[in-house]
Amino acid sequence: MIPKNLFTAFAVLFFLSAIIIPIQNLIVWGPDFAIDFYMSSEITAEKLSIGVIGLGLFMLFLGYKKKDSL
Repeated sequence: MIPKNLFTAFAVLFFLSAIIIPIQNLIVWGPDFAIDFYMSSEITAEKLSIGVIGLGLFMLFLGYKKKDSL
């Protein structure tokens, strides 16, 4: 039986939830405003989504590292 890896499952969940915000803003506001959201000095949802993608990458790395050690 293959053990289920919780880290990779959460990493996929984080990726999917973090990709929704930039795609939504591209559709609603267009590329010019979406780039402005990333370049502004304020903390925006787009900047948080980049952090969530980074956290997802870290969890994916931990998941594969833990999988190899089993």
